[in-house]
Amino acid sequence: MLPLLRFASGILVGVVGVHLLKQAKAPEAVKSFAQKARSGLDKAGEELREATVSGLSAVEKSSAALRSKLSTTADSSEAATDAATTETATAPPADETAPNEKA
Repeated sequence: MLPLLRFASGILVGVVGVHLLKQAKAPEAVKSFAQKARSGLDKAGEELREATVSGLSAVEKSSAALRSKLSTTADSSEAATDAATTETATAPPADETAPNEKA
């Protein structure tokens, strides 16, 4: 029962503390510190955004290079397949009867 009483008293103290903090006027030093913290976080967010854009650009370029490499490989294999198909299409048809059935 004692841990439950400690937990309830901690919640009560927390609620009262938050209520008092909301009503209290913050000194100028705290306000200036908050502004500095916000500007620092904004600057870090901008740098993170720029790094993300840079990374995505690098991924885009490398995927485009791989895509072009694969498409040229696929084109050459398609050309080889087309050439083999053309050779079989131009070859005369083989006699479909078995040698022992010709007689």
